[in-house]
This record gives sequence, structure tokens and C-alpha cells, in this order.
Amino acid sequence: MTTPTITNEVFRQMAADHIDLTNSHAHKSSIGEAGGALLQAATRYTAFSCAAQSADKTQFLAARKLNVDQLTAQFRELLLSHYDDFGDNYETYLK
Repeated sequence: MTTPTITNEVFRQMAADHIDLTNSHAHKSSIGEAGGALLQAATRYTAFSCAAQSADKTQFLAARKLNVDQLTAQFRELLLSHYDDFGDNYETYLK
């Protein structure tokens, strides 16, 4: 599987598209349910991505701890950054 190169603008738009879809689901359910579905989809796709980038099942399984540790650290870093952003812009974002 090849990895296409995209611009930062395209990457940000892809993320915004996922957020827009999740917001539309939140209107039909709840923010918590929509966020949970997004998290389920993200983790499922991430496991697929790790498998697809592995040479074989043995390599995929051997990389489990490393991949989970790296991805968990990345999630934590991104969540902290966005949490701080919402803290700084709470009134603006939630009007």
C-alpha cells in the first residue's frame, strides 16, 4: 500500500470533514454517543492501518506494544493540546 503525500491544508480539511460528520451524528443522538462512535471508528481504522503497513501477520503482532504505546502517546499529546485550546477559547467555541 502506498502512502500519498498531501498538503497540511488537505490534512486539516480531512479532519474537519470527520468532525462535521460526527457533529451531524450528534444531532441525531448525543455528543457522547457520536464521540464514542468516532473513537471506535478511529481505533478500528488505526488497527487496520498498522496491519496494512506490516509485511505480514507476525510483524504486525510483534509491533503491537510499540504501535499501541506510540499511538497512545500521540493521542494524549493531541488531546492535551486541543483541551488547552478549548480552555483558552471556551466562550468562542461554545456559543
